[in-house]
Amino acid sequence: MSVNLRNFTRAVYVFDAVVHRVASQDWDNQSPCEEWSARDVLRHQCGVLGAMTATLNSGETVPPQSIDSAEDPIEVWAQTRDELFEALDQPDILEREGKFWFGPMSVDQWIKIVQWDPMTHAWDIGFATGVEAHMPNDLASISYDMIGTMRETLHGWGLIADQVDVSDNADAVERFLALVGRDPS
Repeated sequence: MSVNLRNFTRAVYVFDAVVHRVASQDWDNQSPCEEWSARDVLRHQCGVLGAMTATLNSGETVPPQSIDSAEDPIEVWAQTRDELFEALDQPDILEREGKFWFGPMSVDQWIKIVQWDPMTHAWDIGFATGVEAHMPNDLASISYDMIGTMRETLHGWGLIADQVDVSDNADAVERFLALVGRDPS
């Protein structure tokens, strides 16, 4: 297992841990994402990871889009997660080269870039529902560094919001969240 796959897996399980602690009545709470409930954030994340799965299985780049329904958020999430990990378990998958969402690269490089997304949306759902998203500082730091190199592009594509100011003594998680436009205070 590569370091990138290990970190990506950990990031997905940050999201997983939040999803499993959301009370059923809280899924329609407003998230920090304009016009999205916690359920909508989950639909988006399932769409992103489902597109990754389709890309890994087909070899053709599939653009992400939100799934249509998340009537049972935990069930749809579990299916999405399991299918993604099954696709990532294919022999030599990490070495596969392709023109993924961010240009030509290996799957191993692609998952390093995408790891920030499940962590960000774990925080979004947690914020909406009162569930703490326990993000490891090392993953937040890696994501911060990755986003820092791509911030202008990601912001221009509407994938991240305007950066939020944080104090000089902010920890890695707070700096990461602020970089992607979340107010960690």
